[in-house]
Amino acid sequence: MNIPKGIYFPLSIAIVAILVSISFKILDLDCQLTSIASPGSRSINGVVTAHGRASKEEDSGFAFVNCNVGGSGRIWLGRAWRSFSTVVFANTFMTDIISPDGWNDLNDPSRDQTIFYGEYNCTGAGSNMSQRAPYVQKLNDTQALPFLSSSFIDADQWLQSFSN
Repeated sequence: MNIPKGIYFPLSIAIVAILVSISFKILDLDCQLTSIASPGSRSINGVVTAHGRASKEEDSGFAFVNCNVGGSGRIWLGRAWRSFSTVVFANTFMTDIISPDGWNDLNDPSRDQTIFYGEYNCTGAGSNMSQRAPYVQKLNDTQALPFLSSSFIDADQWLQSFSN
């Protein structure tokens, strides 16, 4: 999406327009995700992702690798915006702001068979999977591998190699 310089789009409108109109993959490496939700609440007041994959054939998803999730509030790692939502957190440090169930199916149990929420080798108080929602997967090395590198976003097809 090319947005000409000098045109202002309120962030929330621009993000919604992009999410509704295209299918894409995101690979976030070494990122810092900081929640600014109201501190002190034990009820959920934020979410990191809301992926909208609408069908099994759609080639999209989000992967967060070597990241840190912290800040304030009580948040989910993701909610199933559509029935085939796909999100993975790998090698990520999570503070205790993550709700013990971790994820949300938008109160639609039919999505539990089609969404793919995975966690791999995460650490910190928020990474405890003992109370995670039953549809969340604790990935093994083989399951996590496709999400851990630029091959997840088919980078070899559109990114030029960088060399000095």
